[in-house]
Amino acid sequence: MRAGTTLGLASLLLVSMAVADVKDTEEFSLNINAGGRVSLENINGDIRVTGGATEKVSITAHKKAGSQEYMDELKVIIDADADYIRIETRHPEGGNRWSNWGKDRSGSVSYELKVPASLHLDTISTVNGSVHISAVKGSVKAETVNGDLDVSGLSANVDLETVNGGIEADFDSLGGSQRVSAEAVNGKIIFRLPADASARISAETVNGGIDADEFGLEPEKGFVGRELDGKVGDGNARVSLETVNGSIRITRK
Repeated sequence: MRAGTTLGLASLLLVSMAVADVKDTEEFSLNINAGGRVSLENINGDIRVTGGATEKVSITAHKKAGSQEYMDELKVIIDADADYIRIETRHPEGGNRWSNWGKDRSGSVSYELKVPASLHLDTISTVNGSVHISAVKGSVKAETVNGDLDVSGLSANVDLETVNGGIEADFDSLGGSQRVSAEAVNGKIIFRLPADASARISAETVNGGIDADEFGLEPEKGFVGRELDGKVGDGNARVSLETVNGSIRITRK
């Protein structure tokens, strides 16, 4: 076989592989009472949640699979009532396991949610993907294993966790009885606070620095790494920040 023919067949094979993914989009619109709660459990794929002036929860699920067979069994499961909406991604049995890994036995779902601003986010989680949340005024709990957490417009209780990724949190208000925690293993943490924030802040890192100069707070050298325990304003809210391999920065908006 001539070199040109071989190259042509190889190129055709690469094109075929590139277009092998099967894609689909599903959309849902659900009513929920003011102050209701939403949770989302995902495995592979990013999640974006945006709060706004709406009374409905709008869900757009972008599905992708290595084969039509996998796509047929890749399900978005929703369990809903007037006060609580639970969303779950269900993969085919045996899919996305290392022992059966292959292009035709893998898939992902990326979600876009538009929700009432007053909603509470019970747990928004994914394993492989990032989570972006904005303009949600209720409590927020979000976690991922391999990905970043980027949240903004916060004004209630917050609980953020990631293993391999960074955390960025932007607060519209911080004070009163708010409870806030952020934990990372391999990644930095950045908190942006309003000028009138009132909180007792504890921060700890093993391999990385802590910078809270804009609020006049100085870290100390701990047994390992750096530690900070200080007060912003009257010290009403409670904030706990921890990372192992990464820095922590607390700054003004």
